[in-house]
Amino acid sequence: MPKFGASLYCISRMITSGKITPEQGVEWLCENGAEVIEIVPFGFDPLVDPGVAGRMKAAAAKHNIPIDNYSTNANFLGISSEEWDDELTRAKAHMDVAHTLGATTFRCDCSAYRRPREANLIELFADELPTIIKSYEALCAYAKPLGITVLLENHGFHVNGSDRVRQVMQGIKADNFGHQLDVGNYICMDETPEIATVKMLPFATTIHMKDFYVRRRNPGDATNFDCSGAWFRSDGGQYLRGAITGQGDLDMYDIIRSIKTSGFEGNIYVEYEGMEDCYYGTKVSMDNVKRIYNEV
Repeated sequence: MPKFGASLYCISRMITSGKITPEQGVEWLCENGAEVIEIVPFGFDPLVDPGVAGRMKAAAAKHNIPIDNYSTNANFLGISSEEWDDELTRAKAHMDVAHTLGATTFRCDCSAYRRPREANLIELFADELPTIIKSYEALCAYAKPLGITVLLENHGFHVNGSDRVRQVMQGIKADNFGHQLDVGNYICMDETPEIATVKMLPFATTIHMKDFYVRRRNPGDATNFDCSGAWFRSDGGQYLRGAITGQGDLDMYDIIRSIKTSGFEGNIYVEYEGMEDCYYGTKVSMDNVKRIYNEV
């Protein structure tokens, strides 16, 4: 049976605005139904404030809720060898924080999210695949003695899409490497999430539950990259906006049925990024995922 939880990212706007501390955010998730927690350091930096990891861990421990995944952005592509070394050192420092928290998985990007659209072509992905594999294998080597599995999430517009993610997954030989399957993010590459989820479940170590509104015509307030509130555009030009899980246009019953019938037993984290009040959106999203899982 999976554990159902949420990412601290869901309520990160409360942290970035200074209304709550990261540890208060962890406490809120524990008090509102999370069985497991993912940490994403938005609005705070554990490398600048080393004490924050201990405070978050203590907040979760009060409720006997594990912090089991840590997620950070990174970019190992299109940079010099010296910059690559520096980025690897920074990612390893974040992995040390994950280890302090007791996390067993560490999701790390390898590509910048805000690459221009013309930099996300499949030809460039093919050219950069050796660097992607080299980067993740270096992270896995560091993670191995820490008991951590490194995760690749289908995130952004370059290292996304089931065919691209599959190539990375099959190219890396480390046994502590896995996929953080974000069921919503595949639509960023104009794949049908219900189908992509089935294709990628065999690789999944953890799952992000995310829902979107999808429109073909401009709904207004649309940008290319801002997915924290405004509409943004998919790789093929569809308009997307984060939704409360179960209230958007993705077929969550179909997606969750596929997850359940597959026998998946890893952690399932809600990653809410809609425009509603983030407390409300996160709570309803968590409740809906659990409810639908029991109904299908």
